[in-house]
Amino acid sequence: MATRTTSADNRSLVSPTRGGFTLLEIIIALSVIAILVTASLPYLFDAYASAAGDRASDAIVTQAQEARSKALESGTPQRLALKSNGITGVDLPSGWQLEVKGFNDSKFHAPLRAQVWEFTPSGICEPLSIRLSDHQRSITLSFDALTAQQLPDHE
Repeated sequence: MATRTTSADNRSLVSPTRGGFTLLEIIIALSVIAILVTASLPYLFDAYASAAGDRASDAIVTQAQEARSKALESGTPQRLALKSNGITGVDLPSGWQLEVKGFNDSKFHAPLRAQVWEFTPSGICEPLSIRLSDHQRSITLSFDALTAQQLPDHE
């Protein structure tokens, strides 16, 4: 006796192929991504804050060089006002503070009231060091009196 199989019987023996992911797999993947993002956020914020300090220090160097150039070209003294939150034309990012150390100073201090950094018509300026700091990092800039160029760090 021969047994005949119908097409309905054949369909039940073949498992259908499925594409895609289950809901549980998607939830697990999203949970792993959320944990990784949460763990990396403090580092991203620190990197952003450090970059803001670097941009401010670059702007201060540029401002000093421009003041010297204007003094040389115009033949008139140029002055940059020094404040705890920046210098003329450059405001520090939130949380950053400026301190100065002049030629005769033994340590860094907040700028004095109405303190200016003068560039003479011959291009000479007061030798000055500027320290930018926030709660975790500090950037020290020292400037040459004759060229107003930033001196290399010796730390």
